[in-house]
Amino acid sequence: MQKYYKAEMDRFLRFSTRALRLFFFLPPLILVLVWYTARHSPSGAPPPPFLDKFLGLGMLLFAALIAATAHVTRAMAPRGYALNDVELLIDRAMKPVRIPLREILEVSELEDGLLRRSLRLLGASGYYGYYGLFWNKKLGRYRAYVTRTTGLLAVRTEKSLYVLSPDDNKDFASSLNSLIRK
Repeated sequence: MQKYYKAEMDRFLRFSTRALRLFFFLPPLILVLVWYTARHSPSGAPPPPFLDKFLGLGMLLFAALIAATAHVTRAMAPRGYALNDVELLIDRAMKPVRIPLREILEVSELEDGLLRRSLRLLGASGYYGYYGLFWNKKLGRYRAYVTRTTGLLAVRTEKSLYVLSPDDNKDFASSLNSLIRK
């Protein structure tokens, strides 16, 4: 049996992702405008060669850094969750996370807004998702792979606590509970 549960981004996450994309692409755009203005100045004097080379190199480096950051961040974001008879798979384009069912101790619902008081130790918050290693006073250290802050599930294993956000969290929880009880 293989069952897949989507994890769609909520309205706030879609907004913050778009805003951050715009914020990340503004510095290279400003560099292009400065470079273009310097090359086509009304005085007719060409820009100093060091400025021309610096701005050209700066534009390339910024563009490469932003493209790499956007690609990796999107590839590491959760897209959904798959359940089968052997494991829970957190579906990501890069490095999917596999949790063997035999390690899962319990599945429970979390109260809405609990993640707002969390400290990000390593990961991303608000750019394609909330994922990585976090700490919270109530939960302690946990790994989040979520695309919204409401309707969350806690999956406790022998080693870690995972926070997930399947679109149909009730069906996901009941399916996962029935699989771990086998």
